[in-house]
Amino acid sequence: MCGFSADWLALREPVDAAARNRELTTRLCDWRRKQGALSVLDLGSGTGANCRFLAPLLGGDQYWRLVDQDPALLAVIDPIQDRSGLLRRETTTLDLAGSWERLEMPPANLVTASALLDLVSTDWLARLARRCQSWRAAVFIALSYDGTICWEPALAGDDQVRDWINRHQRTDKGFGPALGPDAAPALAARLEERGYSVALRPSPWLLGSEHAPLQHALLTGWVAAVREIAPEPADELAAWAEQRQRLIDQGRARLAVGHWDLFAAFTS
Repeated sequence: MCGFSADWLALREPVDAAARNRELTTRLCDWRRKQGALSVLDLGSGTGANCRFLAPLLGGDQYWRLVDQDPALLAVIDPIQDRSGLLRRETTTLDLAGSWERLEMPPANLVTASALLDLVSTDWLARLARRCQSWRAAVFIALSYDGTICWEPALAGDDQVRDWINRHQRTDKGFGPALGPDAAPALAARLEERGYSVALRPSPWLLGSEHAPLQHALLTGWVAAVREIAPEPADELAAWAEQRQRLIDQGRARLAVGHWDLFAAFTS
């Protein structure tokens, strides 16, 4: 399974928070008010950004199980200020590409993840939907990449590079062939088949000159990804990347990266 650095997760966390779909966050909070004690399973937790964002909004008695394959990321999770004493957390190191369904914990009534879904395969999504249904758990999945990359000002080569990136998104990330941009709609369909009411809403990153470090990191990562699957256009790719780098350095670059947020729950 692919991994991510703590520096990268810290760079994207405030942008993720700003991008989250407010309508679905409100729906989740409305659902939570009808619940008692909350048991949350957070998959691919990294340094705990999803818990940091959601736990203060959800309030009340909460138990979170944060699961990630990288113990170094889990080890740097900051404490959440909780004066009520009702928030409890536990971390578990586990390769999610394996049989995570065997994780020993009480049935969760909320399953969450952020920036995970586009890495996984069709079979993995089917297993996730099946386990959530067996628990009758609500599902809140944020920031799944949707295939949209739009730079301003536009350059020749933007569309080709985006297409290569999206091809790379569908390669195996450790879970089998990844669904990439198709993951969130695919999970929505599987949950609907299992009786869920599902809402899927956009949560795009909108990056301006103040986000230059994140733009730099994305550009570097995308160029490396393209070279893995399309090494032959090296000169054209290098020229495109040099132009993009110059625009970012000049503070002229704007970038929109599309994502989906998903909330699903049983209506009865």
